Amino acid sequence: MSIHSIKSLPDAIFWDWDGTIADSYGFLNDAHNHTLLKLGFEAFVDGEYKQYFGKPREILYPAIYKDKSDQALEIFQDFVLKNSHNINLLDGARNVIDYLTEQDILMGIVSNKKSSFIREELKHLKWDGVFQTVVGSKDAAADKPSSAPLNYAMQLCDIDKAVHNVWYIGDTENDLACAQEAGCAMLFLTGVDNTAELIEKYNPDFCFDSHVQLKEFLVAL
Repeated sequence: MSIHSIKSLPDAIFWDWDGTIADSYGFLNDAHNHTLLKLGFEAFVDGEYKQYFGKPREILYPAIYKDKSDQALEIFQDFVLKNSHNINLLDGARNVIDYLTEQDILMGIVSNKKSSFIREELKHLKWDGVFQTVVGSKDAAADKPSSAPLNYAMQLCDIDKAVHNVWYIGDTENDLACAQEAGCAMLFLTGVDNTAELIEKYNPDFCFDSHVQLKEFLVAL
């Protein structure tokens, strides 16, 4: 699936992390299952975590852990830090990032995950220095779907969207809403259940099914 209104490579690209570059669904599902069991809850059954994936922390934790949210956060963070070396990339993601690095495209990460976690994962992936900035949960005035973290990332990188061609790439409605509000080009990694509905609602500038397809698109520009 692809639609696009993009004619050239950008000056800067900001990426979502989980589900867009990092193949972290299973890892985060395991982290939450570990936390749930520690707190006396039942673990997620297959696919149950999907409804929570990518949600802001202030929505996710009360929904999953009720009045044990503070305890859950401590247990979850401890698990993630101790197991960040297990994070994997989506197929083809490294090729895309390497290609953009070769083109001297400025890149950053804007995520609803804690930025210290992402930096640990980047270290394990040997990507130190590839991304000029990492903006995560609570680093800006609000998390996605607000444009605040994306605007803050651009500010940190000295990027002015009125002057520069800026893309934001993500895989959820939070990402599309964030990019739209910020006035950046929206690139959408499809695959969520309501993909068609989101494409109609946000009209992304480019939709792609895989990083292989994204790489082919980039090379053709």
